[in-house]
Amino acid sequence: MGTVRVDGLDLAYRRSGHGIPLLFLHGAFGDSRDWTAESEQLADRADVVAWDAPGCGGSSDVPVGWTDEDWADAIAGFVEALGLDRPVICGLSLGSVLALLAVRDHPGLARGLVLAGPYAGWAGSLPPTEVERRIRDFEATVDVPPAEWAEEFLRDAFPTGAAPERLASARAALLEWRPQTTAAMLEALGQLDLRSSLPRIDVPTLVVHGGADRRSPFTAALAIAQAIPHARLVELAGLGHDCCGEAEFIRAVERFLDDLGDEAAA
Repeated sequence: MGTVRVDGLDLAYRRSGHGIPLLFLHGAFGDSRDWTAESEQLADRADVVAWDAPGCGGSSDVPVGWTDEDWADAIAGFVEALGLDRPVICGLSLGSVLALLAVRDHPGLARGLVLAGPYAGWAGSLPPTEVERRIRDFEATVDVPPAEWAEEFLRDAFPTGAAPERLASARAALLEWRPQTTAAMLEALGQLDLRSSLPRIDVPTLVVHGGADRRSPFTAALAIAQAIPHARLVELAGLGHDCCGEAEFIRAVERFLDDLGDEAAA
């Protein structure tokens, strides 16, 4: 792992491979370990970087009073510090929200987006009653050790038959989760609605939805794909909310990277 200093924060990351810059943003209760399979399989065609978001893994805690703009600035500062030239930004779940924030506040930062299990913010993709329920559920985890709710969350995020090694990696990251990170994320992002910014995204975007996703509904992925001008929606049958790491997801990302290369060469 490496560490880079951005606006007073130490941000940890894993990097491998060569080629087009590809930045992975993990979901809630995760860290850069979540992208191990993708990093290994895409390293022959991409300069793969997976960060630990502030408050996660080996990175510094989230500063008090952070806003959604601060999350976006952290990604932009991270990209600049590592010298990534307009990376493709791939975000899962919460990572998809952070990716959208980054391109909202920093147009030109990315050459493409991959949004897996996506939300335009909870308030931008879910009914108000569901947003309130999720906020209550996440607030309840702050004072409860992760070991007491980890398995329920994993059952929600992964389909039956998920690869044991991927479950083990996700479980390890989850058990090290910091409750103050949940509180900081809820304060900044809990009621976020990004729908108005979607039509202004002007880079090719791949929206990926797992057909067995129990957390992010298909309607959320469809609405995001319809609102972003250059977006394409792919549904991966049988895969859950964490649809990454599977062969179908890897192939979809490979095709997307190939298409970007073809457009650049044209």
